[in-house]
Amino acid sequence: MSTSLTGEKGFYGWINLAVTSVMGVAGGLYIVSFGYFLPFLVQEFGWNRGTASYAASINMIVMGICGPLAGIFVVKYGARRALVLGNLMGCAGFFLLSFHNRMWELYLAYGILVGVGAGFGGLLASTTVLNNWFVRRRSLVLGICLGAGGLGGIFMGPALMEFINTQGWRTTYVAMAAMILLVSVILPACLIRNKPQDMGQAPDGPGGALSKSVSSKPGRQKAGYKTPVDFTASEAMHTLCLWLLIAYFCMNMTAMGALMTHMIAHLLDIGIKSAVAALALGLLSGVMTFAQFGAGLVGMRFSLLSIAVTGELFKIAGVLILISTSSVLGIFVSMIVLGIGFGSVMVATFNIFPNYFGLSNYPKIMGNARFFWAFLGSAGAPLAGFIREATGSYLPAYYMVIGILVAGLMCLVFAKPPVHPSLKKPQPVETYAS
Repeated sequence: MSTSLTGEKGFYGWINLAVTSVMGVAGGLYIVSFGYFLPFLVQEFGWNRGTASYAASINMIVMGICGPLAGIFVVKYGARRALVLGNLMGCAGFFLLSFHNRMWELYLAYGILVGVGAGFGGLLASTTVLNNWFVRRRSLVLGICLGAGGLGGIFMGPALMEFINTQGWRTTYVAMAAMILLVSVILPACLIRNKPQDMGQAPDGPGGALSKSVSSKPGRQKAGYKTPVDFTASEAMHTLCLWLLIAYFCMNMTAMGALMTHMIAHLLDIGIKSAVAALALGLLSGVMTFAQFGAGLVGMRFSLLSIAVTGELFKIAGVLILISTSSVLGIFVSMIVLGIGFGSVMVATFNIFPNYFGLSNYPKIMGNARFFWAFLGSAGAPLAGFIREATGSYLPAYYMVIGILVAGLMCLVFAKPPVHPSLKKPQPVETYAS
């Protein structure tokens, strides 16, 4: 093969990494933007916070429904088509939000259209591309891609709040739709390639074929278990490990929905100015970025499960600090601790799935798992909103978050690597004719 195809400078995996990283910056809008807009929508329309937060729940439920469908779609038609078509739907959702005046319109635009966009054009498709192109460097590459989203949050959060304050929330939604169209639709349509085999290349570029021998060296065993036989989606669903991981993600998404959807509103409640609140969330995103980069590097040598457990402990500590302070310094400290936790956990858990169950059916297995955790995890945002309306404070809701995080941590600790059914069967005894 020519050097352009197989040489280090010609390895197309780096182009895919660059594109998915840039998309990750814009993709953060799918997740965190609702929390920035919520206080303004409540103020303008007089809506109940819990009722308005159903939009976030519908968004997660739709993402869950799309999970298995997106997994099948990616396997059959490729991740690039999923990215383009999904983000077109997300773009349409954000554009329609600029015109909405009624609650059902919020549910339709953000809950359904943006939910479909995130379900088909989000991390499932992006990580599938990177998993196909990288094996030895997978944890590092996923850390870079996920960290890019956090890096964008450093600037995007404060910029989003400033744009809302100066231009209005309707104009801000139009700008977000334009950004999604450019970065998450046109860019991947032109540049993303699904598999290295399609271009005559190998995973990880030159030396990629050596990945097995490199990973088998004694010094690499600390990097954690990797299944020698890929699971089918059905085989994975019959393992205790997958169900414990699903339970963990359900609790994690419930806690994250309650915490992040109402973070800005909580900070405003305790007297933090809107600009400072946006800066605090920008700090959270920035720390997440460095934590994701760090976890990606450390994950090449040490157990991803240990990294995830440590990250969960940081998250619990961060929420404890958050509910015990009303000072700007205390808020910033809590954001730093939470950022370390969220960043390291995200990289570690997204690596655990391909390591434990293999790459062949990763989109289907991850899609099936997302179906459950999106449905059950969707309760966090409205529940926290209703608690705030009933008690006048977010503190009881955040105490609930701590309990949920502890329960999720227990599930994660007991999620031991599964053994493929074929490896449990006794080896056949060979007989020889004399």
